[in-house]
Amino acid sequence: MPGSRAFYLSVVVLLASGVVRHGAAAQAPAGDRDASAAATAVVPPEPQAIEVVVTGARTEERLDRAVSTTEVIKRREIEQSGARDAAELLEERPGLQVMRSFRGSGIQLRGLDPEYTLILVDSERIPGQVDGAIDLSRYGSENIERIEIVRGPGSALYGADAIAGVINILTRESKRDFEADLLGSYGQRNVFDLSGSVAGRPTERLGLRVTADLHRADSYSEPGETETTISGRNQWSTGLRVGFEPDSRNRLVLRAAYLRAEWTGIDVDAAKAVFDRSQLQEQPHVSVEHRLRPSDRVQLVSRVSYSQFRDQYLHDQRGATALDEYQDNREYLGQLSSIASFELADRHRTTAGVEELVQHLDSERLTRSGQRARYAAFIQHAWLLFERDDSELEIVPGFRVDSDTQFGTQPSPKIALRYKLLGHLELRASYGHGFRAPSFQEQLLRFENPSVGYIVNGNPNLKAETSRGLDASVRWWNELLDLNVTFFRNDLHNMIAYQLIVPDDPRATGSRYMEYLYENVETAWTMGVESAAALKLRDELNCTVSYTYADTWDAETQRRIGSRARHRLTANFRAMHPTSELEFVARAAVSWGRLYYVPDMNAPDGERAAHPAALAQLDLRAAKHFGRLLELFVGIDNLLNAGDDYAVLRPRTVYGGLRGRY
Repeated sequence: MPGSRAFYLSVVVLLASGVVRHGAAAQAPAGDRDASAAATAVVPPEPQAIEVVVTGARTEERLDRAVSTTEVIKRREIEQSGARDAAELLEERPGLQVMRSFRGSGIQLRGLDPEYTLILVDSERIPGQVDGAIDLSRYGSENIERIEIVRGPGSALYGADAIAGVINILTRESKRDFEADLLGSYGQRNVFDLSGSVAGRPTERLGLRVTADLHRADSYSEPGETETTISGRNQWSTGLRVGFEPDSRNRLVLRAAYLRAEWTGIDVDAAKAVFDRSQLQEQPHVSVEHRLRPSDRVQLVSRVSYSQFRDQYLHDQRGATALDEYQDNREYLGQLSSIASFELADRHRTTAGVEELVQHLDSERLTRSGQRARYAAFIQHAWLLFERDDSELEIVPGFRVDSDTQFGTQPSPKIALRYKLLGHLELRASYGHGFRAPSFQEQLLRFENPSVGYIVNGNPNLKAETSRGLDASVRWWNELLDLNVTFFRNDLHNMIAYQLIVPDDPRATGSRYMEYLYENVETAWTMGVESAAALKLRDELNCTVSYTYADTWDAETQRRIGSRARHRLTANFRAMHPTSELEFVARAAVSWGRLYYVPDMNAPDGERAAHPAALAQLDLRAAKHFGRLLELFVGIDNLLNAGDDYAVLRPRTVYGGLRGRY
């Protein structure tokens, strides 16, 4: 297997240090079975129970006291939505926009591209960015317990890539002595999903969960066209989770998973040459976590993990070999972390931690192999200044420093506060610094796409991006209505973007390719408002509506940043009839003010602006429940058949299926 000796030596040291740390911790006193700060956030089943989240503070905290703006998508809502994967779950959430391509789905948050939002799975970083994005469609909804969305600057706790926010996908665990579920669905164009899991607790101290899933869908071409606009998908994965509690103060969690996904499609270049395209992705992952709770006021979570991501890309010209292309990209990621949280006094809570990350990338597309290590230490202190009657004031300063073997030292300070008054009015504000180190692809890439006719070159002289982010929100709620408005602004320095290289005389070059180069843009900013209103008439009927305005500006080119919408409206509606056990769910999103820049060598800057029409999406789902054990459902995805040259969406799809539980 490719990779340098130094990388594997680092991983061995990382694993060994984790084992030693776990062994030492096992001799110390620890705590109860609460969810781990690094992985599990179990919401008690009682509706009145206090909800606990783990992402915004990197340790357990009550959702109603979270200083960072945090949204939670819980298991029940995941099942009701009919979404097949994390991308579909997030597609119609307030302030989020899914960006789709033939290589998968990324997320836009706060007007920033996917590489500015950190994606975690069980609070761990994952490898496999493609075109700057972690493909969220890799993560099937059948194994997701909840998703926590933290909006706003997160670099003070998480370091690089958390400029816009953090999305943490938390997987399911065993909760009862024995449980099992099976889901199958089938839709138009052979959209097929099959998933199942078996979980249980053979003893009080041991919990097991085994999962497996299969997802398939045909590729799609516009009528009369050879080229595919939607790639075909054939994906399966399996996973194992083992939780062991040797005593009441210690808990060990082992996770292992393997994913295999193949995407297929057809491309046609300007000369009408036809290419068969296939992309095979494989991702094994293993992690061990130990939680130690010496007392009710102290908790220590240590975690060691190792992941690989292999991406094989084949572009095969029909009837010829001159333009054939094969790429084999392999990324290796090792991580070690220890996070301590403690309360020295009733109104003081401190979280501190250290992390090590080792990353290696081998690719024929790179001019040389990429390797880096990053070491970090962080601390955050929550101080409840006063708490009386219906009022609370909490201030949370934080600081993190990252030492990167390529980009030196990066400090990330932050200050946040939460002020609750009158019992139903809450103000939140935060200001923080952040950074994003250039990826290996942005530094070393050389990618040529002959079917489309462009070349992208990396730039080894890139600098790390830095940011300044401000969030301010106000929330008011009562038993029926929950209103939230947030203002945000992000100022970026040395922003990385690929720039079109326009030759002095395009005709003199003799090249039929458009050439792009990654460069540091001098300054850029995003700014806007997110607002949401949630109405809950009773448990059987609720509705959420949100509106987001996001403006952007590139100071280098003196124009808006493209590939995003200025306005986005979303709505979610759910109704349940208890007597008949019928349930109806509708999800909708409308985006307008979209802007894209299209290559045009006749234009002065080599590009022209395109303003496509508004994009409206609507998904419907109806289900019939037979107690808790069985559910029959039907649905229509993309009822309005939305999609154009700039938004890659699967056409209207009718589907149906069943879910069984025990």
